[in-house]
Amino acid sequence: MDLRQLRYFIGIVDEGSFTAAAQKLNVAQPALSHNIRNLEAGLGVKLLTRGVHGVKPTAAGTRLYEHAEIILRHVAQATEQVRNCSGTPSGLVTVGFTSSVALVAAVPLVQAVRAELPQVSLRVVESFSGTILEWLNDDRLDFGCIYDVTRSRTLLAESLVREDLYLIGPPGGEGGDIAFDELAGKDLILPSRPHNLRDRIERVARETCTIVTVAVEINGLPQIKTLVAKGVGYSVLPISAVMEEWRAGQVSARLIVSPSLRRSVHLCRPRGAPVTEAAAAVRETFLRVVRDLVGGGDWPGTLLLDEAAAS
Repeated sequence: MDLRQLRYFIGIVDEGSFTAAAQKLNVAQPALSHNIRNLEAGLGVKLLTRGVHGVKPTAAGTRLYEHAEIILRHVAQATEQVRNCSGTPSGLVTVGFTSSVALVAAVPLVQAVRAELPQVSLRVVESFSGTILEWLNDDRLDFGCIYDVTRSRTLLAESLVREDLYLIGPPGGEGGDIAFDELAGKDLILPSRPHNLRDRIERVARETCTIVTVAVEINGLPQIKTLVAKGVGYSVLPISAVMEEWRAGQVSARLIVSPSLRRSVHLCRPRGAPVTEAAAAVRETFLRVVRDLVGGGDWPGTLLLDEAAAS
């Protein structure tokens, strides 16, 4: 097994085709096939199957894919750390954001990195908090933002902000705060379990003996916002997730109180994993971007957690 074989293997799985992978990798298809045959022979297992829907990994291939990504990532990190001895951060940095964090922070971060770290290649991926946690534990991310982190033996976490949660409704709804128990009787549109937001709402509902009705389960933030705007139901979100729609009068927003519904955003990275100069530089840039967003009112409904601790 060598690094070239692993790169070719990952390329085939990602593209789902030997032909497409050969074009993307800029290598002749016979050479690609030859390397995969040698890889399978060396491991003594079949890694790929061909079917009407393209090339798919076998169970053994799926396991190798997971390890291959980590191996190649570590090789890239080692290369970057040696090159960065020159003092100029360079190389690939991969960060993971939840949808609501990405709405606020992804564009400012990309702009800042492009302006200040021109030799850094930034990859931003977006998913649910639980998926980002899995990617962090699999060492697929340099760092990621997830919610309400508890003590972890596998992650190092930094507190970023505390977000207030709002009842988001159709346009023209009532104004002012709303007590949590007033959510009873409202048709809610929420993500399916397991999901940090859904878990938090249902936990507070149990604690306050409030019966909440989940009328629609849907995991896409854009779809949730569209359904709310069309009057299908209500949702519970940070105001930052609907700022554009709220300012345009497409939805209404009421702060949930008695008790307040909040969640914390944390910046996490794998414990014990090497940190490249590029990743360290992007982290510092991101922390500054977050402070600027909150301080400038561009991440509304939030409080920096170091300020929350002091208040």
